[in-house]
Amino acid sequence: EPEIMEEKPEVVEEIVEEKPEEEIITEEIIKEAKEEMPEETKEEEVIEETPKETTLAVQGTEIDWKDYTPGMALAGKGSKSIFLYFHAPWCSYCTKLKKTTFKNKKILAYLEKNFVSIQVDTDQNQALSSEWKVKGLPTLWFLEPDGTKINSIPGYMDAAQLLLVLNYIHTKSYAKMSFQEFMKQG
Repeated sequence: EPEIMEEKPEVVEEIVEEKPEEEIITEEIIKEAKEEMPEETKEEEVIEETPKETTLAVQGTEIDWKDYTPGMALAGKGSKSIFLYFHAPWCSYCTKLKKTTFKNKKILAYLEKNFVSIQVDTDQNQALSSEWKVKGLPTLWFLEPDGTKINSIPGYMDAAQLLLVLNYIHTKSYAKMSFQEFMKQG
């Protein structure tokens, strides 16, 4: 079940929140979907964390994160959707995502094949955090290759939940049906 996001300890400025036109994917829908999944789908295949001495990205063991500007440019040149992840070093759920969900073999393979993955440290880039109206961490945004916003999801997600959402986004099912209808198709 998605965990509650952590609020940033210091608020630098008040952010004006835009009301979303329609929330496509809610935490409740994800929770319901997971409860309806077969048990074998729920099991997570986690790769042990790479020792700190090896900081080079080993293909298949960690996400190939891009910085914001080069990542958006790369996505704009291709046909891959964008997975935009906002985090901070002090965020415990961000650390949990990194150590569990982002180490899952299926997540790693799916992101590598179908998405440009971009991460933004909100402490180091407060301007982007404000631009994207990040209220708590972690925040996961899903975008079309041209940068058009599809949806955002606040909080922690386990690998099974994230894989469902990634599939929904990659297959462009959001253009044809709600996430609930997508889940009913199996």
